[in-house]
Amino acid sequence: MFVGHLITILITTIHGFPVANPKIPSAKVLDFLKNFGYIESDDDSFGALYTESGISETIKNVQKFGDLPQTGILDNKTLTLMSTRRCGNPDIVKKKRPKRYILGSQGWQKRTISYFIANWSPKLGEASVARNIELALNTWGQYGHLKFEKRPNPDADIIVAFGSGYHGDSSPFDGPGNILAHAFFPNEGPDDGFGGDIHFDADENWVDGNGTDGTEFSMVALHELGHSLGLAHSPVSGSIMFPYYRGLEGEKGLQLGYDDILGMYELYIRRNIAEEVTSSVSPTTTSVETSTFGVSPTFDASPTTSAVSPSVETSTVGVSPTTFGVSPSVEASTPVVVYHGDAESVETHKDHDPTHGIPSTNSPSLPNICDASFDAVAVLREEIFIFKEQYLWRLKDLSKIEPGYPIQITQMFPDLPKSTKNVDAAYERADGMIVLFTGDKFWVYDGKRFIEGSPRPLTDYGLPGTLDKIDAVQTWARNGKTYFYKDEIFWRYNETEGRMDEGYPKLMDRWRGVPRGLDAATTFKGVTYFFKDRLYWKFDNEWIIISEESPLPAPQRWLGCPEDEATFSQLFN
Repeated sequence: MFVGHLITILITTIHGFPVANPKIPSAKVLDFLKNFGYIESDDDSFGALYTESGISETIKNVQKFGDLPQTGILDNKTLTLMSTRRCGNPDIVKKKRPKRYILGSQGWQKRTISYFIANWSPKLGEASVARNIELALNTWGQYGHLKFEKRPNPDADIIVAFGSGYHGDSSPFDGPGNILAHAFFPNEGPDDGFGGDIHFDADENWVDGNGTDGTEFSMVALHELGHSLGLAHSPVSGSIMFPYYRGLEGEKGLQLGYDDILGMYELYIRRNIAEEVTSSVSPTTTSVETSTFGVSPTFDASPTTSAVSPSVETSTVGVSPTTFGVSPSVEASTPVVVYHGDAESVETHKDHDPTHGIPSTNSPSLPNICDASFDAVAVLREEIFIFKEQYLWRLKDLSKIEPGYPIQITQMFPDLPKSTKNVDAAYERADGMIVLFTGDKFWVYDGKRFIEGSPRPLTDYGLPGTLDKIDAVQTWARNGKTYFYKDEIFWRYNETEGRMDEGYPKLMDRWRGVPRGLDAATTFKGVTYFFKDRLYWKFDNEWIIISEESPLPAPQRWLGCPEDEATFSQLFN
């Protein structure tokens, strides 16, 4: 044991790593060892570092993966290695991590793998990133008998993206130098949905081709895609999966090392792999019926049922807020004079003059929205509408409720049957029409009246006839498609073509981090939100993942209800 290490004097630094007693790791060295899997602060290996044998064996492992002589001494070469540009994935994959082989993972259980390029570095451009990703995929694919399908949307196995600093996962980037990128094994993070994804540090000086002042993108992409296919780091310096950066080597170009080829053989040739994973969704729910819904680009509407022009004022969504003199929340027993020159109280007036929007004596009771979930949330003509039971709230922005609200749903949409108990979901179509969903039917509203033969059956959208209702609906800002949610599955609808996209429904795990069994979903000011119980989740449309701060209390943030941290904390118990 070293009893005098606490008074060791630091004499210099190398690339930011303090040089002290070569057997005593500094705080920055300890961070390196933890970040790359050599030690974990929650196991016995951390304490073992303070023995000669523990330090020596750990440093030998670092030197092994850096192709250095395995002396076990924290010398200058080893410290320099620790500041070298490299992949952000760990070198040591702990055995305690579930379902991991020494290769890193079990690999994909299919031979046709889809990918999506979410964004790209302006230093490279879209074409360069797409070309190099495709080249890297094909380089791996020929040794694993794999095929790759590029998708135009994030509904893909592998998502490629660039980001800076914190970017949605638990491993923020560190700016130029050192960590260049990281990737996730195919079976990694089943709860957060990152499996297979690749993240590149946008702050790096990326170049297309070798350059002394930049980091060659194709070599880093080739390495990270190895992780996406299931390979861990290799201590063999000639391997693509060697953790430290090296550029293109002359005319050699993108070529796998022998160690890489053996890994692909083990993952994809030696194993029996079905061509595609069998869907867990019943075949009866995947059939798509011919849709009769949707306005085609050539739709010729008559003046009485025409689509509302984009220039139509917001107030045409329904009756102006000023029409509804008193909120239903006013207690009926209070003798309040409502109208100028009118000596009648609410109690008397509401029973004989419904034109002012005052609830009648037998109106349904107003739900306690501050202690409840939402039935539906929709952005209609750039305003927020929140539905709960037989009432709706109208907002200009979060927590900014319009005067006179809430009101009964039938006051906004008077042609709805009086027996309507609630609205399950709602959204605004691309042509400006408002669509309300109640049970197994939907209603199309043009701002003044219901049109298109409302109500219509859900099957008009291509949804199965066995569906009794939908949980939520939204038009996603990322691609303009309409998404329907029910329990653990969702459908995607093409409004332009008026039909359901092929291959749907799909499981909810495609929406990374979004809970199943939603109550509502919508997009407001370019941000997508999902609601369940009394919580909501913000969804990052660029990184295709829920934001770090989610979930948050919905009634407090959306309706301005009083903050109650005690109640909020109970939601997670």
